[in-house]
Amino acid sequence: MSDDGSGPKGGDGDGVFRRDVLKASGAAAVALGLGGGGYASSLAETGDEAASRQNPGIESYVGQDEIIRTACAPNCRGKCPLEAHVRDGRVRKIEPQIPEDERYKRACTLGLSHTQRIYNATRLKYPMKRVGWEPGSPNPEGRGDDAEFERVAWDEALDYIAAEMERVRDDYGPESVYFETGSGNNGVSGTIQSRLSSLFGGTQKSWSIDINVGLGFSRLAGAGFFNVPTNEVVDWRNANTVIVWGSDIFASNLQQDASKLLDAVENGAKLVCVDPVFTNTAAKADLWLPIKPGKDTLLTLSMIKTVLDDETYDTEFLRRRTLGPALVRDDTGELLDASDVFDDVTEDLPVAVDESTGEPVALEPETYGEYALFGEYTVAGVACHTALSLLEAHVADYDADAVAAEVGINADNIRTAVRWLATRGPGGIASGYGVDRYKYGHTFGQAYAILLGLTGDFGRHGSIQGSHPLGGSYDDGGYGSPEDGPGTTSLPQTDILTAIESGDPYQLKVMYSQESNFIANQMPDRQRWLEASKNLDLIAVADMHHTPSVQHADIILPASHWFEREDVVDTWGGHPHIMYRQPAHDPLWESKSDHWMLVRLAERLGFGDYFNRDKSATLREMLAHDDEVDYETLREQGTVKVSTPVVKFTGPFNTPSGRLELYDEDAPTENGVTLELPKHMESRTADDWDTAADYPLMFIQKHSKWRIHSQYEYQNWLREINNEPQLDINPKDAAARGIEDGDYVRVHNERGEMVVKAKLNDGMQPGLVNTDQGWWGRDYVRGHHNDLTHTDVCEVTGNFAFYDTRVEVEPAPSDVDTSKYTSGQPTGSGATSAGAGGD
Repeated sequence: MSDDGSGPKGGDGDGVFRRDVLKASGAAAVALGLGGGGYASSLAETGDEAASRQNPGIESYVGQDEIIRTACAPNCRGKCPLEAHVRDGRVRKIEPQIPEDERYKRACTLGLSHTQRIYNATRLKYPMKRVGWEPGSPNPEGRGDDAEFERVAWDEALDYIAAEMERVRDDYGPESVYFETGSGNNGVSGTIQSRLSSLFGGTQKSWSIDINVGLGFSRLAGAGFFNVPTNEVVDWRNANTVIVWGSDIFASNLQQDASKLLDAVENGAKLVCVDPVFTNTAAKADLWLPIKPGKDTLLTLSMIKTVLDDETYDTEFLRRRTLGPALVRDDTGELLDASDVFDDVTEDLPVAVDESTGEPVALEPETYGEYALFGEYTVAGVACHTALSLLEAHVADYDADAVAAEVGINADNIRTAVRWLATRGPGGIASGYGVDRYKYGHTFGQAYAILLGLTGDFGRHGSIQGSHPLGGSYDDGGYGSPEDGPGTTSLPQTDILTAIESGDPYQLKVMYSQESNFIANQMPDRQRWLEASKNLDLIAVADMHHTPSVQHADIILPASHWFEREDVVDTWGGHPHIMYRQPAHDPLWESKSDHWMLVRLAERLGFGDYFNRDKSATLREMLAHDDEVDYETLREQGTVKVSTPVVKFTGPFNTPSGRLELYDEDAPTENGVTLELPKHMESRTADDWDTAADYPLMFIQKHSKWRIHSQYEYQNWLREINNEPQLDINPKDAAARGIEDGDYVRVHNERGEMVVKAKLNDGMQPGLVNTDQGWWGRDYVRGHHNDLTHTDVCEVTGNFAFYDTRVEVEPAPSDVDTSKYTSGQPTGSGATSAGAGGD
């Protein structure tokens, strides 16, 4: 196929393809194991016959590898630099690359399995069009499991997409074209798509996933979105107490964070795990707090009370860096303003009382004084209490003994955990994404920011505020947002759904999706999304593999594997490097990089002058704006370490007062209640929830060590270990329903169902069940885990609440056919694989 995208429509495989059209032949599947003679001829044309093909039996033992520097960067926090060993034009082995900072040499099982992923049998090979879709006649009912596809040339596929985008722009406005990028890759593809969307005037999403806790924390500390930035993980060794809260670091963050957490433990740190499940991390902890689902804010309020009662708070930190001593007006609940007290103060500053003189003083950021932390005062005729006094009164009823039964934790263990944190020196809370997935998880973010303020765990070595160091980033000069374009309209994912579904706030009609498996697999209330998508006139999906979202597309664009494209990768949320991807070989079949596709789509839309077909030139242009990362140096070294502060939250907080705002006078309202101080609120986890009797079990969907969201779903090696979805259920709950280990069960609620195998698991507390997220629809006998979840969100953040889900479980019907799990499985070196996909 020529580089300009022209290529034959005819040839092998031309015509109509059913949904298994993208499965490779048995010869291609051999690529996943030893041997490879048949594979090489089926995927690549070479001028010279490789020596190993002449004698494939010895290819694993002789020959010279070329080592290619590349990187793994799905949506995990490892983002590990890798080395690909290439021989005879094929990647034979993956190893960790030693980055510029050698302490971050890591790789996990998933990253090491790219030898399978790059040659997986369901790689998308050719551009394709759904049979029955035509411009102006989309036939949306034809999408889904029974959709058929025909091969088209690249020019034809891109022409279809450009023409539909232009038609929709004329008929509905440019914002009706939705440019979606998921979290399936951390290269520059998303930036390229954003540039095109900005020039076109399209719509892109802002997130409604995993932002609850970070936004709650950010209200007080001025930083946080996806989780909370924290000290670089190599500094965790200086922590004396680490509370891992709602995260199974030893399963889902294994490659980077877990090793650094073990460094802290080996240095004598106490490890506490707060989780309703006895996880890998809980098994390694000094103390496990088996919290009941949804009770996290309640537990945190109890810990705050313990610190206040014990008087183990950090007085100096509270005075210097927080609003603890700030006076709050009794009449309005607002901070007393210095301009109302002092004639010579015009700026908005809080007021405190000097404890030694009894006089009011303006409270400047990062300024120490002998400020009164507790008490009632009248200043300028206004009755006030200090913020800490209000906090003390607020938590008065949350003694550990009083909340123990409700949160499900022994009161002494609650006190022990927080006393370790408050008295053993620096430490903190490594909060994961578990609490984000409850409707009111943002109040936990607010509450534990206060707790860390009391213990002084900001801005010092060994302090931990979250589980997201800033990682490495670079300045691309705003490449994704050119100034002379109309710009992109941003809608949260909650509004993306209604915009597709009902035209609120406006109608979306075309979706161009890349690096994403959202719409048909990862979104809550999946059936609602699929029904809404019938209102789209065109769904174009670019991906490496045949994901569920690809099966619902009208136009399929085959994307190259990460190891087949040049790229620059940042390390958001991970280690402080920028990484370079050197192509190991040309893209297989007719696959192309997202850059290649988007540039040619831009040309068709009249924006070609804003793009360069040469991706190397694009990367040079982007990196030219950065003072630390030089393209040539990055290309030569493979990684460049960038300057990021090891210790976070030093200096004034990014808040109106410049201090940690323990009391939030500008607090939002939730359910008619203002949140100046954190309130414990629950949704479906409440015992008196309307449907609790019908659906008594809480249903969560943990991250798996065998997938990154829905990527790596069908890798041979991984599937041998983790070969089908299952329901983790406590033996008591199982016995009450007549269920034994290994039985197939029907999990259901008012929205949907799934049928899976039961796994009796004492690590699940009674009343709680789990199926790991990321499985695809085809992995289930019936249904899907996201047919059970819902799209109910809180007022404050609009964050999807995956874990606030209730279900009932019963034995599966006797006629359920489970033969799919015993035949045709992608296990063993010679098995036929079924693919891996985007996020």
